[in-house]
Amino acid sequence: MKINQIKNKYNTLNDIFKLVINAAILLLIWIIFYSFLKNIAWIKEIYELMTIYFTNFLTNATKLSLNLIGYEAEVVGKIVRIVGTYGVYLDKGCLARNLMGIFAGFVIAYPGKIKHKLWFVPMGIFIIIILNIFRLSGLAILVECCPEKVEFNHHYVFKIIVFAFTFLLWYIWVFKIVVTKNKPTTFDK
Repeated sequence: MKINQIKNKYNTLNDIFKLVINAAILLLIWIIFYSFLKNIAWIKEIYELMTIYFTNFLTNATKLSLNLIGYEAEVVGKIVRIVGTYGVYLDKGCLARNLMGIFAGFVIAYPGKIKHKLWFVPMGIFIIIILNIFRLSGLAILVECCPEKVEFNHHYVFKIIVFAFTFLLWYIWVFKIVVTKNKPTTFDK
């Protein structure tokens, strides 16, 4: 099959099949990166450096948000805390990188105009980062006021809130950005 034939065949598919094909391609790229490319020394070094910078950004942004609402907060390494408490430790899983990747992957995989993806993906990632700063600030406040509630809120309440907003962003992408009056999605049929 020639490339034009593949393109024509792809363009005749409904949105669900396009989503599955695009998601499979993105998943393959993700697996290749994490299985092979990430182990190349210079790529690994860049990846680790970006993780450090992003962790520092989140801890300092959380400190700033706590200071803005009247708490005396500080950053000690990967810990952001209200002075006098043990604080919140930002491990790699607390950065929401996977959630941002899954969000971006869904938007990229779902059929839609590239020009809309170019603004919607960064906007959605920005919103997820802001929600994560609020989540980390909330956890730091819980550590101060009621440490017995930190574990439950960390594992359930805050995750549900962040995931709910992410699903809302996906909903907006599928039903408000991609869908026009002239082109309903497969979901509408």
